Amino acid sequence: MLLQWSAPEYVPRSFLVSGVSGTNKAVKQTDTSFRLTKQVADGLVDMQEVSKGLFLVQSEMAFKKETELCEEYPERKVFQLSFCMNGVCEWDYRQKRGEHYQLSPTQCSLQCGTFSQCVSRFGSEEPYRTLSISLEQERFLPLAEDLEAAHLIRRDNKICTHIFSTTPEIRLVLQQLLDCPPERKLRKLYLEGKVLELVSLFCEEAIGKQKNDKEISREDYRCLMKAREIIDNHFLHPLTIAQIAEQCYLSETKLKQGFKTCFNCTVYEYIVEKRMEMAHRLLQSGKYKVKDVVWMVGYTNASHFIDAFKKRYGITPGEV
Repeated sequence: MLLQWSAPEYVPRSFLVSGVSGTNKAVKQTDTSFRLTKQVADGLVDMQEVSKGLFLVQSEMAFKKETELCEEYPERKVFQLSFCMNGVCEWDYRQKRGEHYQLSPTQCSLQCGTFSQCVSRFGSEEPYRTLSISLEQERFLPLAEDLEAAHLIRRDNKICTHIFSTTPEIRLVLQQLLDCPPERKLRKLYLEGKVLELVSLFCEEAIGKQKNDKEISREDYRCLMKAREIIDNHFLHPLTIAQIAEQCYLSETKLKQGFKTCFNCTVYEYIVEKRMEMAHRLLQSGKYKVKDVVWMVGYTNASHFIDAFKKRYGITPGEV
């Protein structure tokens, strides 16, 4: 697995892999990259500077066994948004003992402040796919005042991390970023525009949520996460509010209100979104006709499917 950075100053000062035998042979380093041997993982982590002070990091990783990566950096201030598309990401900062973070699909995290060590943990059960945006200090200064007012960043520069659920609008822009082909004309300009759109959408949502968020008990939150998991595993089947509420031990009212508060969309909107994402992948593969995809993603009415797809992606299934 290759970990590629845009310039030598972004490469960790030290990089330790634990959980595998022969760790001294597990990492090969160059000026701008580390390569983990096939014994450790397959995949790629790539950082590119899309414009001055604005970096995009994309990763697709599959580990052979449970692995821990410890990175050490020269201390410097960072502003980073991280989005999880697959797998459950876990990490902590050694200087903040006892604080452990976890990021699941449809969630994103904001990290802001200075740190010198980061420890990430990966399982072997499923592949990981993430996208991160890093801004140098001169690029995130215009956001600082609003983020400080919402208590999302600290003035003392100590690293702080917040976890949020992403909105359908954010997930759509994420998909557009991931789908951008390497040969696209003016690709770098397109990526910069989409990255800035993503930062803007995130800040609007996060700041607004901090101001208006309703209190949800820890137990209700656990039940709502269970509801989302049920949908993730069964969105191709007919699902009703009553069925989901019964399985996650919530009343129908609490499920509907809590889901909207936690995940920024209704239960029905989330089911449709999952179906549209799968439909988009199937159509992009070029292996299936539109009429086949309609029933593959749980629709019985082709016109309803086409309307939902166009609303989500702005184009018809046939255009894909």
